Amino acid sequence: MTSKTSPSVAVIGCGPSGMFFLHALAIRRAKLEEEGDTEGLAALPTVTCFERSSGPGGVWRSDRFSADDGDAKSTNMYEALWTNGPKEAMEFFDHTYQEHFGCPLPTFLPRECVLSYLVTRCTKNNPNFFNDVKFNTEVKLVTYDEESDKFIVELPGNTEHTFDVCIWAAGANGKPKIPLSMEAALRPGFKGKMMHSSQTDSNFDQHVRGKTVMIIGDQFSAEDLALQAIKLGVDSVQIVTRSGEGVASDTSAWPMDKVDVHQGWVPSGVARDGYGIMLSKVAYDYDQEKFVENSDTQITLDGIDTIIFCTGYNPNIEMLDEELIPWDRLYAGEELPTDTWRMSENALSEDIGDVKLTKIRDDELETSYADIYRGRLISVSSMFFMYEESNVPLLNLDIIAWRTLAQITGDLPLPQPEEMHQFNISTLLDAMNIPEVRYLADDNYRKQWDQTIGRDHWVEDHRDHRCKAMTRSHWDHQYRVLARDALDSGYPVDIGTYEKLNEKGNDLVSSNMVCEFARYEMDNDSPNASWETFRDCDPSKCHSIFTGTKAAPLKKHWLELESCEIVDIVDIPPGEDEETVLAEKSSDYISSPCSKQSILICPSITTRDYILTDDRQENRGGDEAESIRDNQVGWQEPRDKPEADGVAAIEFATGSH
Repeated sequence: MTSKTSPSVAVIGCGPSGMFFLHALAIRRAKLEEEGDTEGLAALPTVTCFERSSGPGGVWRSDRFSADDGDAKSTNMYEALWTNGPKEAMEFFDHTYQEHFGCPLPTFLPRECVLSYLVTRCTKNNPNFFNDVKFNTEVKLVTYDEESDKFIVELPGNTEHTFDVCIWAAGANGKPKIPLSMEAALRPGFKGKMMHSSQTDSNFDQHVRGKTVMIIGDQFSAEDLALQAIKLGVDSVQIVTRSGEGVASDTSAWPMDKVDVHQGWVPSGVARDGYGIMLSKVAYDYDQEKFVENSDTQITLDGIDTIIFCTGYNPNIEMLDEELIPWDRLYAGEELPTDTWRMSENALSEDIGDVKLTKIRDDELETSYADIYRGRLISVSSMFFMYEESNVPLLNLDIIAWRTLAQITGDLPLPQPEEMHQFNISTLLDAMNIPEVRYLADDNYRKQWDQTIGRDHWVEDHRDHRCKAMTRSHWDHQYRVLARDALDSGYPVDIGTYEKLNEKGNDLVSSNMVCEFARYEMDNDSPNASWETFRDCDPSKCHSIFTGTKAAPLKKHWLELESCEIVDIVDIPPGEDEETVLAEKSSDYISSPCSKQSILICPSITTRDYILTDDRQENRGGDEAESIRDNQVGWQEPRDKPEADGVAAIEFATGSH
């Protein structure tokens, strides 16, 4: 790995992870060519990228890849999706938004504009950038031969290729999953439409307009689909959540008061005429370390027409041999310094006290995988994994691309196994100093929190400056981890260090704070209550860390936007040439995205996409303890229903329930 020979590298997937790795390699090659460094050029890896779809973009594409039997094999975004986090955290040093779009933009963007931006970044200096990618090629199996120190990649038709290095970049948000217990409780008797959030498509309108929709889960998919349903004229949305820890549960108001959130409940059966859904009360059992259903306490929601599971996704790892899959082992209590570690002083220390760490409950910490060191499999060090390690997915993946390349070229050396584990544990324990993180991961701390922190505590009041300060410290930690990787990998953007962010890093934190607290500061009694969403927030505090350009307000209320064209979502400033703004960013892989001729009308297509912010958050809350159905998640067609019922659809948007 550190010799001056060119290693052969297989990259599985050409979504953002694969694209960013190829892009990092292209920048490195151009720099070495400019410097005339022939030895450095000879040491660069020879890369073959395999992608089963017809073009780049991964989940940001709106088309679906299906198996021959019709079952969904991947989860792409629906046409009408908008981002749920600040675009300022998704801007790149070598291709700014101003360069690409030619005008200031809102802080939230339509999916197709993001895809256009990602692809054009890669092709602007090389129109043939993707020519060597093996599109329409599904990797069937990857195995590792210890004797030869090679990976064998099997393709359709029993074709095999060998590589020195393998990079898994196939996407953590892969196959949809639905808890078996919920499906078993609902599918036999429910007469309406039932689907996973990833299965919404151009027919979404007919399943929500004028109807009552149930969404199961309260994370980002649930939030977005609830708003899309309101835009399409839903009668009401009933969000059912087990934990109440997602953004939908924290949202302070919904347009026209059309959303009810039922926290601490799970669907447990079908009642009455096939359109009533029984809910059972659930509570977290600290002894059993899971949510436990109380069938003696039930309510029924009548007139449900559509159910949407927002219950999350499983990663696309089915092509990897078992010895290459690292996801099943977290650090156990005996590996942690439980006797000596103490949580740093924080704003809740006086209330909660000193709680001893015993073990990590769940994979709430993306850095807690015991078998991976900085994306590298410890047992097979030439096996790499590129997946979001924070809630800043695209910037995170771009930095990871540079980190992975630095590891392959030897610029970021491989430590001894014990050093790798100590690095992981140290990073994990640093994260455990964040109260919200420790609450999710440590049952002892969670129990003490629940027993001492009431609903009237300041931590539950998002308008309180102490709550805002604690949330900011959480974002600060995530960006400091990114800063460390950026520095160690030679990434061209300096946002600070692991110890302290600089001005650029703090500006990124501020943009995330604006977008997060926009959800908490709406008011049902406000004159804006009929139309206001978090995407209608004042974006003036968000600006580009590269150009200084401030985010622009939306041209209309988000609910009123019917087009995803840039000229229809934002006012073009005086002096800007509208034709320049409309200029096509041509590519063989996307159909004139964001151009005047090609943009699709949003309201007619609604919930097929999930929002890419660490969708693993959608998997949190304990349902992973259940058996998960991750295949053959089909549509359930509605049976005949009396017109008088006046309800329409239940959608399961399975995230935290």
